[in-house]
Parts: sequence; C-alpha cells; structure tokens
Amino acid sequence: MALASINGLDGAMGSSLNNIAPSNDIGSLRSEFLQMMVAQINNQDPLNPLDGTQYVSQLAQFSMVEGIEQMKMQGQQQATLLDTLQVLGSTSLMGKQVTVPAQNISLSEAEALQGHIPVPAGTQKLSLTVFDNAGKAVHEQEWGGVSGEVGFNLPSLPAGDYRFRVLAHKDGQTTPLAPYLSRTVEKVSLPGGGGDIMLSLAGIGQVSLFRVTEFGQP
Repeated sequence: MALASINGLDGAMGSSLNNIAPSNDIGSLRSEFLQMMVAQINNQDPLNPLDGTQYVSQLAQFSMVEGIEQMKMQGQQQATLLDTLQVLGSTSLMGKQVTVPAQNISLSEAEALQGHIPVPAGTQKLSLTVFDNAGKAVHEQEWGGVSGEVGFNLPSLPAGDYRFRVLAHKDGQTTPLAPYLSRTVEKVSLPGGGGDIMLSLAGIGQVSLFRVTEFGQP
C-alpha cells in the first residue's frame, strides 16, 4: 500500500529543517503524523501491508527537527546568559579607568593626559602633536626608531577641547595613527533593543564597550 498521504509530509519536513519551526508546530505535526500512521495501519490491506521502514524514516526526521530546535533554544539561552554576564561586568566599570582610541578630547578642568600609541614595525620616526580648539599646536613630541606600544605622558593641559595628530614615518611615507587614552568611566548605558553596551568616558563621550583595549584601576 502506498503512503502518499503520509509522504506528503516530506515537503513540510524539509521546510521545517530549513526554517526550524517553533516547538509547538513540531509537536502538532508529530501528533498529526502519528494519527495518520495509526489510521493507515488500522485500514491497511492485509494482503499488501505497509512498509514499516517508511514510518521509521518519518519518525527519524521528526526527531532530527526536534533535536535541532532544542539546540537552537539552548543556544539562545546561552547567548542570553552571556549578555547578562556582560551587563553585570560592565556595571562594575563605573569610576574605573579604561583605555580607548581617541582623536579628540574635551577637558572640563586642567589635566595631565596619559596613553599609548601602537606603532608599526620598522617605523623610523613617530610624532605626536596636540592642537587646541583654535588649531594651535600646544604640545609636540617625537620618537626615533620605535615600534610596538609607545607610551606618553602629556603635561597638564588647561580646560578646553583638543585634537591629537599622530604620524608614523617610514621610507618617505607618512601613516596617520590613533592614540589610545586612559579615561574614567562615568556612566554605563545598557541598550534596550539590542546593540553594544555604551560607556560614557570623561572628556570623550560615549564609546562602545568593545572598543576598550585595556581595563585598569582609578
């Protein structure tokens, strides 16, 4: 006896495998299949019995879809747990120092800045220039034959807005680089509809948590 009515579920099963239907839909589909299977068995032709291997194949497909759905739900639960741990960890950063790339800074009071510059290998000269809001250079510093991480400590700058320019010189070519500054975390913003956790840093503003390269004590 043919299993046309049951084999018609193959298309639905293929769609379920591709789209991972909700668990309620899978359970409903399994229930309907079992009812159809029982009806087929009760009404089968004794002289032409059904092939049981087809039922086993169909049941195996249901089990596979349910297994994939369970794995998907477990993955979602793990992602939620990781997000929760990340949020809890980020709130502990309040008042702590973090290091982020920054080309500009706004000082509300006089402050001596510190940070570092990642320098490419083979750099023959490195220059750091700090400009005030009027575009005047208020601090200049140079290094020769450096590479790796180069630290810097700037003298106290008065309150105001500043811009940094870092240039790496090699074989007549100049490459702009970004300085990394250590700043205090003033506020942590948790996204309501997904997205990055944002840190409000003193003098810099909002920065994604994922842009932080170093964490330190105040």
